[in-house]
Amino acid sequence: MLERTLYSTSARRKIAELLKAERRYLTAAEIHRLLRAENARLALSTVYRTLETLAATGVASSRADESGESSYVYCHDGHHHHAICRSCGHVDDVSCTTMDQFRATLLEEQSFALDDHAIEFFGRCAACR
Repeated sequence: MLERTLYSTSARRKIAELLKAERRYLTAAEIHRLLRAENARLALSTVYRTLETLAATGVASSRADESGESSYVYCHDGHHHHAICRSCGHVDDVSCTTMDQFRATLLEEQSFALDDHAIEFFGRCAACR
């Protein structure tokens, strides 16, 4: 039901499909340019609004670069982290199965109760090594 509601517009479908196919962080301007090259008729403002919706619903994850510009990547269900290739920008999902142990260690050793976290790993993917 969520998928039917979430992808109720062709713009949302196209943007989500593009993010899913690209598997790298893209800015709204890059997404707009790529979709226009495929003859999609979308306003840049529609791309921005759609990305905000996809991020709010967990379909996409956003991050800001050094200049503060946001970029987005498709995300599967469930909490996970990203391994980002510094050469080509490819993004792989990384499970966070060890976070429970890390959370317990923080609480035990530093008396720090972890509420949330965000982790990104940077390196080179198999194709770029």
